[in-house]
Amino acid sequence: MENLSFGTITPQELLKHFEIIQENKKFNLDTEEIKISSELKNRFLALISEHEFELDRYLEEELKMLFIAPIINSISFSCNGVKPWFERALRFDFENISLSGKTDFMLAKGQIEPKNPFFFIQEYKKSIPNGDPKWQVVSEMIVAIESSDSKEMIGSYIFGQYWHFVMLKKDPNSKYTLAISQSYDSLKIDDLVLIYKNLQAVKSLYCKG
Repeated sequence: MENLSFGTITPQELLKHFEIIQENKKFNLDTEEIKISSELKNRFLALISEHEFELDRYLEEELKMLFIAPIINSISFSCNGVKPWFERALRFDFENISLSGKTDFMLAKGQIEPKNPFFFIQEYKKSIPNGDPKWQVVSEMIVAIESSDSKEMIGSYIFGQYWHFVMLKKDPNSKYTLAISQSYDSLKIDDLVLIYKNLQAVKSLYCKG
């Protein structure tokens, strides 16, 4: 059995084993009713001001802890048994391959171990030469779909300052359809507000009221 890892998988390897078709339309979460306080918007402005000229020099862990973490932490994701999990292992054995690795961030149920993952963010990369988070998050979402009763999964991937949100759906013939949002530049306040609203929209899918 061939062993493939989230962290090193290439699009060629993934497409060799799974039929994935990317849609020719943008994926959009419903953010129309989501508001942001002036206080949080000012905090985001301060975050941009502090890091905009340093971001491209940060190592991956610096990028994650100094800039991405404050964005994620602006939302309290814990609700209805779902909570954030960091650096947790995920694995599924298919007929010919085993696909596994550690996830940077996921929302899932569970107390000691994550169960039924709901949403992923991967990876905190500065640029494509350091790895391809798009296909890493897609591989994680495939494992999450295959190891649960879900037929669709939401995720996000990050290239340095740029965020994308994605939806992966599996049809009855085991084919996957991938839809990707526009690119959001987290160093622009209007885009950062939209990133926040998209993350809030993810939370609203499992946390009502």
